Amino acid sequence: MSNTNIDISVLLPILNEVHHIDSLLTGLIQHNQSNSIEFFLIDGGSTDGTLEKIEEWKKKHLGIYLISNPKRYANFAFNAAYPNTKGKYIAFIGAHAAYPNDFFKIGKQYLDAKECDVVGGPLIQKGKSENGKAIAFAMSSKFGVGDTEFRTTSKKQYVDSVAFAMYKREIFDAIGVMDEQLIRNQDDELHYRMNAAGYRILMVPEMKCVYYVRETLKGLFKQYFQYGLFKPLVLRKVKSGIRLRHLVPTCFVLYLMLIPFLWQYVGIVSLAPLFLYGVLVLYVAFASKMKLGTRMFMCTVFPTLHISYGIGFLLGLGKRNR
Repeated sequence: MSNTNIDISVLLPILNEVHHIDSLLTGLIQHNQSNSIEFFLIDGGSTDGTLEKIEEWKKKHLGIYLISNPKRYANFAFNAAYPNTKGKYIAFIGAHAAYPNDFFKIGKQYLDAKECDVVGGPLIQKGKSENGKAIAFAMSSKFGVGDTEFRTTSKKQYVDSVAFAMYKREIFDAIGVMDEQLIRNQDDELHYRMNAAGYRILMVPEMKCVYYVRETLKGLFKQYFQYGLFKPLVLRKVKSGIRLRHLVPTCFVLYLMLIPFLWQYVGIVSLAPLFLYGVLVLYVAFASKMKLGTRMFMCTVFPTLHISYGIGFLLGLGKRNR
């Protein structure tokens, strides 16, 4: 049941955040001057002193709650905390992002005005190292991730999905909470389900968040492999969510696998798409204004991103359709 004294319930999955839990909570508490926000920290099994720090914060500030999430992943975190929330609006955010000082205030204004049912901001992706900057650039470009609006543009618009959003509570009462079969893409599936039910998701530039990307090719490969692996299950559950960007990396991987066979029939012509892809990688990388070494590294980032997603998607097709 909703409590009129609580406007917003903030759900935040955490795991081993001892080095920046203080700065994170300091920033969040600043949003709560009127004591109308409650914060649920959902811990996936921290062992580094994070829990002890949270207990200290709980003694100093009302409205901070700690919930255990033994299954660790974000979908289980949301579902574990949601029944305890009292807010009219539900915010689901991440621990490794930075939010504007009026993030919740702006979101509430849009939801109060009934301009939308879900609201969030663009994701400004940044890297801490030169390699991270190259990865962030690739993940923010249409050549890298297609027409994913919240990654590639900042203008106000209705979108299919958005990162770190605020939701009207009644949405979950109507369509349910997060799918526990999905340890990746769980927010995409939820948003596609909302779209199919007629709810409107609005992205507004005032709510832009800064997200720090993986710093290595290995980390990027693992991340996008998992995105690809679970995407077929998402699209099987909500068929209206399928987009061309979901299929292109998979077709590219299939093409790479077929090159030996194509070579037997058309020879060097079979390499034409690969040559074109290489030209596009070089063009996008060297059109950036980054350091030469960063641009050269970026030439490895795009193939890593596309191939990892494509392989994951192919394996996901086979695994999820058995």
